[in-house]
Amino acid sequence: MEQVKLAEASDLSINYISRIERGASKHVSADTLYKISKSLNVSMEELMENNKQEKITPGPKQAKLIQYLQNLNLEKSEALCENILSLLTNYHIK
Repeated sequence: MEQVKLAEASDLSINYISRIERGASKHVSADTLYKISKSLNVSMEELMENNKQEKITPGPKQAKLIQYLQNLNLEKSEALCENILSLLTNYHIK
């Protein structure tokens, strides 16, 4: 994602995004990391990993499900995930 688009999506300045990317901003708040990770559709953990492994891009239906889960509060999201995992386990689709 381009810095301009990330800045707009995360409601941060382009200069700040650039400083973070270059490593010039060493102390980034959890709130800032959250905004960036949500804009990039990745977890905060993935964002902070220093691992350059290739990521698998979700398909359109997976992306829609992920977006739906991210828009729920944690309690509802976890309950729905539990039900989905139970369905997958019951139908042996792992």
